[in-house]
Amino acid sequence: MQLTPMRFTTIEGTEVTVRVNSPQEAKTAIKELKHRKKEVGLHRRALLRRLKAATKAHARAEREASQRARRGGLFSRARSLFRSQKPLQDVEAMERELHLIDETLHNIDICIVQIEGKLLLHS
Repeated sequence: MQLTPMRFTTIEGTEVTVRVNSPQEAKTAIKELKHRKKEVGLHRRALLRRLKAATKAHARAEREASQRARRGGLFSRARSLFRSQKPLQDVEAMERELHLIDETLHNIDICIVQIEGKLLLHS
Protein backbone atom coordinates (compact mmCIF):
# COMPACT_ATOMS: atom_id res chain seq x y z
CA MET A 1 0.00 0.00 0.00
CA GLN A 2 1.59 3.27 -1.16
CA LEU A 3 0.34 6.39 0.63
CA THR A 4 1.04 10.06 0.04
CA PRO A 5 3.56 11.80 2.33
CA MET A 6 2.32 13.99 5.20
CA ARG A 7 3.85 17.06 6.83
CA PHE A 8 3.77 16.18 10.52
CA THR A 9 3.14 12.45 10.53
CA THR A 10 5.20 9.48 9.40
CA ILE A 11 3.98 5.90 9.13
CA GLU A 12 6.64 3.22 8.82
CA GLY A 13 5.17 -0.26 8.74
CA THR A 14 2.57 -0.08 11.47
CA GLU A 15 4.43 2.51 13.57
CA VAL A 16 2.89 5.99 13.56
CA THR A 17 4.90 9.00 14.73
CA VAL A 18 3.90 12.65 14.91
CA ARG A 19 6.23 15.64 15.35
CA VAL A 20 4.62 18.98 16.14
CA ASN A 21 5.86 22.19 17.75
CA SER A 22 2.69 24.19 18.32
CA PRO A 23 -1.01 23.64 18.99
CA GLN A 24 -1.83 24.79 15.45
CA GLU A 25 0.49 22.15 14.00
CA ALA A 26 -1.11 19.58 16.33
CA LYS A 27 -4.56 20.41 14.95
CA THR A 28 -3.24 20.05 11.41
CA ALA A 29 -1.62 16.74 12.35
CA ILE A 30 -4.96 15.49 13.71
CA LYS A 31 -6.59 16.37 10.39
CA GLU A 32 -3.81 14.53 8.53
CA LEU A 33 -4.24 11.48 10.73
CA LYS A 34 -8.01 11.41 10.26
CA HIS A 35 -7.54 11.69 6.51
CA ARG A 36 -4.96 8.89 6.54
CA LYS A 37 -7.32 6.77 8.63
CA LYS A 38 -9.97 7.13 5.92
CA GLU A 39 -7.44 6.17 3.21
CA VAL A 40 -6.29 3.10 5.11
CA GLY A 41 -9.91 2.18 5.85
CA LEU A 42 -10.73 2.29 2.14
CA HIS A 43 -7.76 0.06 1.41
CA ARG A 44 -8.92 -2.31 4.17
CA ARG A 45 -12.43 -2.57 2.72
CA ALA A 46 -11.05 -3.31 -0.74
CA LEU A 47 -8.78 -5.97 0.73
CA LEU A 48 -11.72 -7.53 2.58
CA ARG A 49 -13.66 -7.75 -0.69
CA ARG A 50 -10.70 -9.44 -2.41
CA LEU A 51 -10.23 -11.78 0.55
CA LYS A 52 -13.89 -12.79 0.49
CA ALA A 53 -13.73 -13.48 -3.27
CA ALA A 54 -10.50 -15.47 -2.87
CA THR A 55 -11.98 -17.54 -0.05
CA LYS A 56 -15.00 -18.35 -2.20
CA ALA A 57 -12.71 -19.29 -5.11
CA HIS A 58 -10.69 -21.63 -2.87
CA ALA A 59 -13.87 -23.28 -1.56
CA ARG A 60 -15.21 -23.66 -5.10
CA ALA A 61 -11.94 -25.18 -6.33
CA GLU A 62 -11.87 -27.67 -3.46
CA ARG A 63 -15.51 -28.60 -4.05
CA GLU A 64 -14.90 -29.15 -7.78
CA ALA A 65 -11.81 -31.23 -7.07
CA SER A 66 -13.69 -33.49 -4.67
CA GLN A 67 -16.56 -33.88 -7.16
CA ARG A 68 -14.08 -34.82 -9.90
CA ALA A 69 -12.44 -37.34 -7.63
CA ARG A 70 -15.80 -38.94 -6.80
CA ARG A 71 -16.85 -39.12 -10.45
CA GLY A 72 -13.53 -40.43 -11.62
CA GLY A 73 -13.42 -41.75 -15.14
CA LEU A 74 -11.34 -40.87 -18.13
CA PHE A 75 -13.49 -38.05 -19.46
CA SER A 76 -13.52 -36.01 -16.26
CA ARG A 77 -9.73 -36.21 -16.04
CA ALA A 78 -9.30 -35.25 -19.70
CA ARG A 79 -11.67 -32.30 -19.30
CA SER A 80 -9.70 -31.01 -16.31
CA LEU A 81 -6.47 -31.16 -18.31
CA PHE A 82 -7.77 -28.86 -21.03
CA ARG A 83 -9.63 -26.44 -18.77
CA SER A 84 -7.80 -23.16 -18.22
CA GLN A 85 -7.32 -22.52 -14.54
CA LYS A 86 -6.42 -19.20 -13.00
CA PRO A 87 -3.94 -19.31 -10.15
CA LEU A 88 -5.69 -18.88 -6.81
CA GLN A 89 -4.84 -15.84 -4.73
CA ASP A 90 -2.89 -16.25 -1.51
CA VAL A 91 -5.48 -16.00 1.27
CA GLU A 92 -2.89 -16.17 4.07
CA ALA A 93 -0.97 -13.20 2.65
CA MET A 94 -4.17 -11.18 2.48
CA GLU A 95 -4.98 -12.06 6.08
CA ARG A 96 -1.48 -10.98 7.19
CA GLU A 97 -1.87 -7.68 5.33
CA LEU A 98 -5.31 -7.19 6.89
CA HIS A 99 -3.79 -7.72 10.35
CA LEU A 100 -1.10 -5.10 9.61
CA ILE A 101 -3.74 -2.64 8.40
CA ASP A 102 -5.78 -3.18 11.57
CA GLU A 103 -2.69 -2.57 13.68
CA THR A 104 -1.93 0.63 11.73
CA LEU A 105 -5.49 1.89 12.22
CA HIS A 106 -5.19 1.18 15.94
CA ASN A 107 -1.91 3.12 16.13
CA ILE A 108 -3.44 6.05 14.22
CA ASP A 109 -6.30 6.14 16.74
CA ILE A 110 -3.80 6.10 19.61
CA CYS A 111 -1.90 9.07 18.11
CA ILE A 112 -5.11 11.05 17.62
CA VAL A 113 -6.16 10.47 21.24
CA GLN A 114 -2.72 11.40 22.57
CA ILE A 115 -2.55 14.64 20.55
CA GLU A 116 -6.10 15.61 21.54
CA GLY A 117 -5.20 14.95 25.20
CA LYS A 118 -2.12 17.18 24.97
CA LEU A 119 -4.20 19.91 23.30
CA LEU A 120 -6.71 19.76 26.15
CA LEU A 121 -3.94 20.11 28.73
CA HIS A 122 -2.39 23.12 26.98
CA SER A 123 -5.65 24.98 26.24
